[in-house]
Amino acid sequence: MNAQKPDNDRLAYHVGSLNLYGLTMTKVILWLVAITIVSFVIGFGILALSGELPSSPENKVSPFRQNALVTPDSTTIPLEGATSGSIRIMMGAGEFTLGGGAGSDQLMQATVYSNAAEWQPEILSFSNSTGKTVTMIEKGNTSRGWFGGHAPNKWEIHVNEIVPLDLNVEVGAGESRLNLGSLNLTSLVVSNGVGETTIDLSGYHGGRFTGAIHNGVGDLTLRVRQESNTRILLHHGVGDVTIRGFEKKDKTYTTAGFSPALPVTEFTLSQGVGSIQLEAV
Repeated sequence: MNAQKPDNDRLAYHVGSLNLYGLTMTKVILWLVAITIVSFVIGFGILALSGELPSSPENKVSPFRQNALVTPDSTTIPLEGATSGSIRIMMGAGEFTLGGGAGSDQLMQATVYSNAAEWQPEILSFSNSTGKTVTMIEKGNTSRGWFGGHAPNKWEIHVNEIVPLDLNVEVGAGESRLNLGSLNLTSLVVSNGVGETTIDLSGYHGGRFTGAIHNGVGDLTLRVRQESNTRILLHHGVGDVTIRGFEKKDKTYTTAGFSPALPVTEFTLSQGVGSIQLEAV
């Protein structure tokens, strides 16, 4: 009896090891199944976002949108004899670009790239005796479907380069690039909640104007002409400030040779979090 005890202990040990091994293998198998399911769901979502899912005959099975192509939609606002203009643009999220290039008889030309017609913004305009006002605003939509908020949304705006212009741009989130060197501004307001913002006035030869720039979170670049008589009052939160061609005194930045006796282009710039780059070129 005593001679067989070690054999019995070894047998019990091996049986316990097998049971433990079997339990571990069961867990491994379950984890593999779970990982496979999650991978399938992620892959399915990526295909849906890219528009590469095969559609059903009646297009009723999948809750994802099937539009894979982004179709541009353009609108032109005629000047109609106006000698000045006011443009206000409000975009929720996406990629925004604005510059000159509209025809001499146009106040604005807007092209929107989107894969859903109902996402197109509303454009309102009215005229008075001398000027024309345009408002372009994203309508917003609560029925975009699953993952709809990640779909492409890109606006390209071209405005008149001759008439004096009040310009107000508000972007909730995304990348904004404003190439304003060829315009004739009387005022400029730019607000961006989250994202990268670039405002380029390096070739500006229009009239004097005042500007207000508000950037919440993200990098901001403001570029002006070196010969301009520009003064910038900066309110900055967290992040680096890099200057090129500017002189600094406290929170005020001025171009070289600045003189308050001459017509001044003045900016008030506020930034929450992110780097700021000021360039006079």
